[in-house]
Parts: sequence; structure tokens; C-alpha cells
Amino acid sequence: MKLFLFILIFSVQLLADTVKWSSSLPTNSVFKASPDLNDRVKFWVKVYSELSEKQGYLHDLDQPDLIFAKLDLRFIYNNPFLSYQQKKIKVEKYIKAEKLKVAKKWNITDLRYIRFQSGLKERMQKALFVSGRYLPMMEDIFKQKNLPIELTRLVFVESSFNIRAQSKVGASGLWQIMPSVAQEEGYISHFYDKRNHPFYATRLAADILKTNFQSTRSWPLAVTSYNHGLFGVKKMTQLSQSKDIADLIESDRKTRSWGFASENFYSCFLAVLEVERKAKLIFPDQNVKAKPLIMSRVITKKNLSKKIALQYFDNDYQKFLNYNPHLNITAIRKINAIPAGVPLVLPKKISSRYLKEASL
Repeated sequence: MKLFLFILIFSVQLLADTVKWSSSLPTNSVFKASPDLNDRVKFWVKVYSELSEKQGYLHDLDQPDLIFAKLDLRFIYNNPFLSYQQKKIKVEKYIKAEKLKVAKKWNITDLRYIRFQSGLKERMQKALFVSGRYLPMMEDIFKQKNLPIELTRLVFVESSFNIRAQSKVGASGLWQIMPSVAQEEGYISHFYDKRNHPFYATRLAADILKTNFQSTRSWPLAVTSYNHGLFGVKKMTQLSQSKDIADLIESDRKTRSWGFASENFYSCFLAVLEVERKAKLIFPDQNVKAKPLIMSRVITKKNLSKKIALQYFDNDYQKFLNYNPHLNITAIRKINAIPAGVPLVLPKKISSRYLKEASL
């Protein structure tokens, strides 16, 4: 009986934190795949919507839609007798062996031109759910800056709406902003990193995209510049003597930094737009999404003790962390307080002598 009541209460609580699934994407959009990109976009739609994370494609590096083989790795991942590290080693060996088979069959001399792409279906489904917490806020910011709201879906490509996402090259947060960009804006201090603050990161991302578009006058190039950098994209337009993203991809003259990710970033973006629009058909069980997160932004007026801070979060430490992933908890623990001048996110509006409302 106790177990039944627990499940019932948990289910009611879960439903209370969700809303019915819907998409706010406009039906008419400026973001459409050109004939030259159609096949590339279709490839990424399959990756995001059909292919499990325990499956993958072996495909041509320069022409992703040329698929050599579909690999099913579940027999390794689902083996209960293997450790995580053993599974990783076996997967790498299996993929390499399959690449050798493909190379022999297709007469490919360089294995680097055979790329493995794992599926992202489960990650996409989870991101579609979690996106409900942040998209309303993101769309408001983009509307205020006269930017198409479709651009907020770049977060699907960048981080899959993982607020704690970190890249190998130092990019951080939902929008995967690089440290060099954030430091120029004063986003990083000893006690916080606004790249991990959903609101501030979205404002900065919107400014970057607006600057990119004003400079390139092309949304495909502006979006690609978000990943590759504006200077790098401009260099590629000079080398290819074109401002068409398809020409940049096909160009024989390329900079060292122009690689697979740069060539496919815009196509990935178009693919996630299509998957979201067709989510109910692609994922029939996608009935709900997370409820929009109430984010009351404040700044500490004076040092705030942990005890007082937790009171704003019903004394729930995990809730405090979930609302404030931008805080450097290690630094804050050392002084046993949140110092003055630190931005915080609260779950509701609170009047306090310790806090003042954020100006932006």
C-alpha cells in the first residue's frame, strides 16, 4: 500500500511539472534546406530521429549521406559481464574492424575518410522534453532582439539542453560559449560563469548571432559562424569565392580549421527543426514536455550564508544547484557564503534585504 501511494504521489508530482507537448516553431520559416543540402539534412534527421545511441552509421567523411554500413552495437553495450571501460574498448575495436571491411569493399585507401556517427535518438527525445523549461525564456529574448525564434533551436545541436555541458575545447553551458568570448563580456569571475546561466548565456548567444548576420547577410553563414567563428567563415567565403554554404562545403580550398563539424553545423540545425516539427509523428509517445522554469533573477547585495540561501529553495540543495549551474560551488564553499555581487536565479520572486533584482 505504501509503495502504491509513493508511486501515485510521484506520478502526480511529475505530471504537475509537465505541460502538454506542442511546438512554437512557425510554419513559414526563412530556414529551409537548399537542393544542395537536402540529402545532408536528411542524413542528420535520421541520426536525430531513427538511430539509437547504441547504433551508428559508417559513412563518407565528405558526403555524409553516402552510408556504407549501419552498425548495431547493442550486443556489446548490453553485455552485463563487461565493465564500462571494457565496452568502450570492444566498441572501438569493432568499429575499426568494420571500417576495414568497408575500405576493402569500396576500395578506400585512407580510413580517415570513413567516419562513424552514433545515433542521437534518445538524446533528442530527452532534449525535446527538457527544452520546455528554457525555450519560452529564450524565445522572448530573441524576439526582443528581432531575431527568428528558430535560432533558439541551436541549443539542440550545441548541448541537447544539458545545462552542465562542457566541451573538450572549453566551451560551456547550453549555448557552448567559448571562454575567450565570455571573458570579453565580463561573464566569468572567481565565483560564477554566466555561460552556464541560461538567461545570460542566451542574451550573449543572441548578440553573437545578430552580429554574425549583420556581417554576413546570410543565415546559413551566420549560423555556421556561431560554430566556426565569424573570421573563419569570412576566410572560407574568400577562398571559395562564394557566400553559399553549399559552395563552402564543396570547395577544394579550405582553411585548416574548416572541418566536418563546420560543414555540417547548419545542416544539423535544419535537421533538428524538422524533427521538432514532426515530433508527434516521429516520437508518438512524446506527449508532454517540461514546464517552463520560473526564473527570478537577482544579485546578492551582501554576503549570503548557505542557510539563508537554501531557504529560498525550500532547503533543497539539489534544487538550488539546478537553478544556479553557473555558480563555482568549490569557491563558494571555501568562504562558506555567496559573496555580494553574485547573480542568482530563484524559483519565485522574493523580497529580501540580501538580494536586489537584476537589471538585465
